[in-house]
Amino acid sequence: MACHQNPNLELSLTKRVVIFMIGVIESMLFGGAVFGWPQLVHVLKVEGIYSDLCQDPSSALNHTRRQPSVADTFNNTRCINLNTTFEISDSKAIGVEKCDPQDERFALIYTVTVCCYSIPGILVGYLLHHAGLRVTRISGGTMLSMGFLFLGIATKESPHWLFPAMILLALGGNQTRMSVMQFGDLFPDYRATAITMLSGMYAASAALFLVFQYTAMAGIPRAHVCWALAAISSLSIFLSFIIPVHHIPVQNQQSQNQDAIESPSPLKTSLWSTSSFLHQLWFFVHLLAVNNYQQSYNVWITSSSCSVTEAGLYSMLFSYSNLLTVFFGPIGGVFTDYMIRKAHRTPNELDRRVKEVQASFWPLLVTSVFNTVMYACLLFFQPAAIYVSLVCMLVARPCIIAVSTAYLRIRFPAGHFNRLLGIYGTVGSVLLFLQYPHFMWAQHMYYAAHALILAVLAVSYLNPIHLLFTPLMRHAVVIRDDLKEEDLHPVRNTYADNEVNDL
Repeated sequence: MACHQNPNLELSLTKRVVIFMIGVIESMLFGGAVFGWPQLVHVLKVEGIYSDLCQDPSSALNHTRRQPSVADTFNNTRCINLNTTFEISDSKAIGVEKCDPQDERFALIYTVTVCCYSIPGILVGYLLHHAGLRVTRISGGTMLSMGFLFLGIATKESPHWLFPAMILLALGGNQTRMSVMQFGDLFPDYRATAITMLSGMYAASAALFLVFQYTAMAGIPRAHVCWALAAISSLSIFLSFIIPVHHIPVQNQQSQNQDAIESPSPLKTSLWSTSSFLHQLWFFVHLLAVNNYQQSYNVWITSSSCSVTEAGLYSMLFSYSNLLTVFFGPIGGVFTDYMIRKAHRTPNELDRRVKEVQASFWPLLVTSVFNTVMYACLLFFQPAAIYVSLVCMLVARPCIIAVSTAYLRIRFPAGHFNRLLGIYGTVGSVLLFLQYPHFMWAQHMYYAAHALILAVLAVSYLNPIHLLFTPLMRHAVVIRDDLKEEDLHPVRNTYADNEVNDL
């Protein structure tokens, strides 16, 4: 599709700020709303959706005859010790009672949802590259509105509407997120900060489903809330007409020159590089860990709670934690931009570019550590472990996407950014289908299943560590920027030097 955007288009500072604020609000509301699944599941369980699976005799035969786990034993002991605080015999029967068939159905919906979130990412990347921002945003806004409408239709009598609702919310949310990531070019000198700020807002959108818990307590029907959200999400369709048709024009001259240098390198050079493989591994493993954590969160807090009140508290704390991610997402970008500006003081051009690539080391490493600690908390069925995991999630969840996106924009040519972002998202989401069999495995071998994820997380640390090998990074920059020998060792004008010496 041809680009019909004026090549000389310039945006005023006011319009750039307005467009950026539109991106911030859209990311905060809808970019990753589907990842607030744990608090939505709590509401759906209270409504009794899929509760009929717990009453099916065949399901009871297959699922209820199991030996008590370590978690059950510990939790029963803790609840007995707290029997003066919680009325266990009554409250455990309402909303907190563990039902394996129901949990597995919700886990299946969430697995399909997160896979649909980024599997079409490669198509969205090429859509952005060829069709542009406006077409992509209108498509995403339409799917978001339809998704909320279907979510409002889902009831205890017709729960099958949950599947199309969550799939449409995932597809629309991903298109919104990938479109908004382009807004980082509105401020080229602070691109990493802008991208991580937008990604932090995207992480906070997981708290959107907290609205359902509050409205349920206020007696407002879930369908009415969904209709309101459908109307709000449709506004992104109309706002698309004040945004450039195809892409955000970059007016910073230095960025234009840099992009021009980076463009000649073919896509396959970036895609099949060592950095690409290591980053794809890092991105997939950490995304799998976060999704497994979110998928297991409701079951985990159910096994760790003594009452529906306590489980509801942990569910709401999950939402509050997602809201606070907006303050932690940009930190990685601010630090990266600081390191890039510091690298600009390096006199040697090649060394400067290498230091720019290495600027992502600490953000990647810190994100890895927090994500590993968060996931390790799943091995402990204590309130303290839940609180620690939520604190770690404040840093880990927004930074995985934010730091990864900023790293792609720095490490690889600018012309490859949209397509690489889509390819990584698609490959990662296809592999995320593994989270459902992993969830089933964890139902029977809890500690072994989660220990495997921790082991793979340890392997993923190779991604930030390889950035410290300067010779490897020098070679990567030479290939990325298609540098020639004269670029690395400029030929001095010996004739002019001789004249100076004669004088």
